[in-house]
Parts: sequence; C-alpha cells; structure tokens
Amino acid sequence: MKLNTHRNAILALAVAMGMTTAARASSAQGLHPSFYGSAEADTRHSQFYLLGMYVGMGGLGWSPYFNVNGWALHFRPNRNATATSTLSAFSPTVGLAYAGRTGGVSAGVGYTWVHNPNVGAVGAQGGGSNGVTASFGAYNNGSGRRSMHTQLLSNYNFGSQYLWARGRASVPFGSSMSHPARIGLELVGQGGGKNGNTSNEFQVGPTLEYAWSPQFRTTGVVGYESVGGSSFTDRVNAAYFKLEFSLSP
Repeated sequence: MKLNTHRNAILALAVAMGMTTAARASSAQGLHPSFYGSAEADTRHSQFYLLGMYVGMGGLGWSPYFNVNGWALHFRPNRNATATSTLSAFSPTVGLAYAGRTGGVSAGVGYTWVHNPNVGAVGAQGGGSNGVTASFGAYNNGSGRRSMHTQLLSNYNFGSQYLWARGRASVPFGSSMSHPARIGLELVGQGGGKNGNTSNEFQVGPTLEYAWSPQFRTTGVVGYESVGGSSFTDRVNAAYFKLEFSLSP
C-alpha cells in the first residue's frame, strides 16, 4: 500500500509538471532537450553504463524540467566472489530548475525501478532497489578569461537508503576561456543499503573535457577509488576509467 501511494504521488506530480511544461512551451516554444551518457569501468571487474535525456526550457529564472535515464551495473557482489551480477534500472524525474546568468540550481523528485535489485550493490548510482528518489543539482560558470566551472549533482533513493553525490571543478586548458579543452578534478561519494547489506565507494580523479562543438562535448576521467561495506572484510582500492558525453541539439 505504501509503495502504491508513492507511485501514485509521483505519477500525479509528473502529470502536473507535464501539463505545466506543455502549457508554457505552447506559448513560448522553449523546450530544449539534451542527451547524455557515460561508461565506467574499474580494475575490480565492475562496469557501469548510463544513457539519459533532459528536457528543460530556455531563458532565465525558474522553469520545470523532466529527466529520464536508464543504467546498468555489472559487478562482483563481494571481493572473494568470481561470479558476477547485473542490475538494470529506469528512472524518471520531474522538478524545477533556476537559471541565472552564470549559475543555477535544480531540485526534483522521481522513482527508480530496478531489475534484479540488490540494496547493497557497490556502485549503483541510483540505488540498488525500487524507490522514490530526490535529486539536487547546482552549477556556477564563473567569469573572466580563465573562469572556473563548478558543478554538484546528487541523488537519494529512499527505497534502498542510498546516496550518490559528485562534485567537479574545471578551468580552461589554455589561456583563453574559449579554448575547447578544460582540465579539472572530480570527487564522488556514494553508499547506503539496509538490513545489514551495505556498500560505499569514494572516487577522486582528474578530468579532461573537450568541446567538439557548441552542442557536443566529451569528458574523460582516470582516477582512484576505495570500496567497502558489509560484503567486504576490508577496503578494496582500484583504478577507474570513465568516458561521458553530452549532446544539446
């Protein structure tokens, strides 16, 4: 009953936000879809793949948005196992975003459906089981010739009591803010679970972002991670590799 109530609330909110977005789009024709994805692997034989779409509205100030993504996690349940397990998930979110001239914030609520759930899965960014989710994001693009870009993204799954958060900062590779490459650093923390089945993971690594065009950019990361939780007798350290893209037609 409680799960059905959560689902109904999310569906009602999605319908309301969708109607608001449609009404505003019909008058301002300001819908702006963008697409994003990532592929990540580490030396622990774990892989994570994600593909998503974000639909927002142009202009400054507050506006509704819709985000949906699907992801898959391939991992070993604990450090001594040779067998692997795979989770896959689908997660829509609706919310409000504020856009300023150099920065902005967003907050949303959604729901994650997981196939082959495991609440203590290591690296399940959206949470390893079905649940209502809350998302928050913020960014600032700075000003000047070598402006620093900063970004914070976070997501909490109430069903698996799992939190994922990532912070990034970058500066132009060259002396000009118009240089297509940016170098920076990312910090990632995630973890949670319940009923004694928990996991946590922390990552740090340098980033290299390249703008192939105003609409298309990629980001690569090579870094270090530390993993632990109830399935591990001690912490496990490994290298990780990540490649991301974003496309805004």
